[in-house]
Amino acid sequence: MIQPFFLPVKILFGAGSITQLGQEAKTLGNRAMIVTYSDLLNIGFLENIIKDLRSNGLETELFKDLEPNPRTSTVDKAAKIARDQKVDLVIGVGGGSAMDAAKGIALASTGDASIWDYVTNTVEATDPVPNLIQVPTLAGTGSELNQIAVFTNWDSHEKRFMINDNLWAKVSVIDPGLTTTVPKELTAAGGIDALAHIMECYLTAETIFPMNDAIREAVMKVTVQFLPKVLAHPENVEFRAQLSWASTIASSEISRLGGWAGNMTCHGIEHAVSGYYDVNHGAGLAALLPAWMKQILPVRRERVELLGRNVFGKVDGIAAFEAWLEEIGMKPRLRDLGCELERAGEIADIALRVWDFQFHPTEMDAESISQIYRDSY
Repeated sequence: MIQPFFLPVKILFGAGSITQLGQEAKTLGNRAMIVTYSDLLNIGFLENIIKDLRSNGLETELFKDLEPNPRTSTVDKAAKIARDQKVDLVIGVGGGSAMDAAKGIALASTGDASIWDYVTNTVEATDPVPNLIQVPTLAGTGSELNQIAVFTNWDSHEKRFMINDNLWAKVSVIDPGLTTTVPKELTAAGGIDALAHIMECYLTAETIFPMNDAIREAVMKVTVQFLPKVLAHPENVEFRAQLSWASTIASSEISRLGGWAGNMTCHGIEHAVSGYYDVNHGAGLAALLPAWMKQILPVRRERVELLGRNVFGKVDGIAAFEAWLEEIGMKPRLRDLGCELERAGEIADIALRVWDFQFHPTEMDAESISQIYRDSY
């Protein structure tokens, strides 16, 4: 079976790399929109980014009205501004929400259709899509090195992902120093998301690829080892760099080179939860993953044991993962996140609408998902 590999992103990685942003941007556009959150306005580096862009001759538009789990209505609002202002470069500065929103804004700015129409594959871009630059300030989603974006339709409470070749960044500037500004809770949640990107595929894989296993185990071990260090020493840029690189690889084609293996089906359940309750994605995963792991244990015992031995250095992979969550202070229950037990069936129905569970190693029906939800409550 032929396995394509395509990774067209120029990466600038390392402490201080943010100083190169303006030089890269001036080769990609004349009028830039920075997509970020309002709370980053209180952090000095955003002001420095704007000055850098303007000193390199770019007109700069700032869109800062983002929420977590970016909503289609917000993306559409910003896309209209980008279209009216003739923006030809969109720069995502922040975590996954900012980077995904930047992708959606660039794509939707090419016409009058909602980004949701692109998510549901009812329209395609006809005009040139503005170039993209991504600047992650959180190690977590890895959106800087893939063509994937996730959006929430608040009217239907559906949180869906899309894959579109127009969503590749031209350049990603990954400066671990920027992540030192992130609060501990968000840092921990981002690390869990990064780990889950790899771990879910590792555990659900049917076809075993030794090279993929080796890459995935390395990424997981780095995340497991360095996230507690980052939380204990949040200003240590060297520790942050290890976590940032692991996060970037975790959600990229690098971890799948040689053959697709596994599926992120716990992500599918969490998308239903956070699309309904607007909870933090990493916290939702932390609540759901232990029950999800126990659900697949009868048919993936060998993989769970490999996880325990090769990543955590323990016999019991599930117990080791739960102990690690305890260590980093991220072992919530769904009830702690504001979820309601009586919504289990409704959440399961949403999950089945927004995610394809056909490659899950067991039958994943409404009752199975409901049980994982209840067990996580």
